Amino acid sequence: MALFFSIICATYLVVCFKYFQQFGIKNLPAIVFNYITCVCTGLMMTDTVPDSSIIYEPWFPVAATLGCCFFCIFNVMGFVARNIGLTMTSVSSKLSMVIPVSVAILFYDQQFTVIKAVAIGLAIVAVILTSERSTDSAEAEAGKPAIAHPATFMHSKTFGVLMALIIFLGSGLNDSLVNYASEKLMDPGDFNNFNIVIFSFASLSGITVLLFRFFSHRELPAPKAILGGILLGIPNYFSLLFLIEALNFPGWASSVIFPVNNMGIVILTAVAAVILFREKLSILNWAGMGIAIVSIALLIFA
Repeated sequence: MALFFSIICATYLVVCFKYFQQFGIKNLPAIVFNYITCVCTGLMMTDTVPDSSIIYEPWFPVAATLGCCFFCIFNVMGFVARNIGLTMTSVSSKLSMVIPVSVAILFYDQQFTVIKAVAIGLAIVAVILTSERSTDSAEAEAGKPAIAHPATFMHSKTFGVLMALIIFLGSGLNDSLVNYASEKLMDPGDFNNFNIVIFSFASLSGITVLLFRFFSHRELPAPKAILGGILLGIPNYFSLLFLIEALNFPGWASSVIFPVNNMGIVILTAVAAVILFREKLSILNWAGMGIAIVSIALLIFA
């Protein structure tokens, strides 16, 4: 059930960002207040407020690193979605599951069968097909006319590939670090504090950027961005908490958890897009969803 709730919360985040676009809410301040809300949520979930001794926990450096990385990758994804395309963002972030799955198999002695290999291969195909959009559709989603960009490096193919690679590696390494901390460094009683530290460092990173923007441009967050961040933050906190709980569920290998989690988000996001935003899915999109279901079934029942 923890994995199911993690998928629900993560899908809610995607839907929120779509509404941010519709209501003209800027991503950066919303993301920062989302992380602040995550910290507040974690503190309300704990019986004892963490004190300074937490810095001596073996997982603390990993959590601090993850917090900074979460903020950076989240903003790179927002930049790519707005300036290059939603499809590239989606494919790069979801295909990153290959990294934690590979790490789990190589370093944590998790079984790798032919069926699991086929399932992961199908998952990759499903992500690509489900994320496929026509040029007009992708430009419409990004809120821009379907015209060619000027021939600058920022809009060049090389820059696009570089940004996709950053999202792929960053998302994959983040998931690998979460899995490492879960496998090697934490007890179940540490999950909440681990999350609080992650989101505290993400908040500090974001607040630093917002302060810089204020002193350099006198730019303050709009009230709707603060509200959007609060609405984003609570489910964001639980999406990570439930994922960590799922990674510690007996009998479930992380090399299964990550593909199922990503495929579940892909399918549910596509369903939400059809129901909430009246998006039209192509035959390739529907085929991708079907393949994703087959992939999940193979991973669960193999």
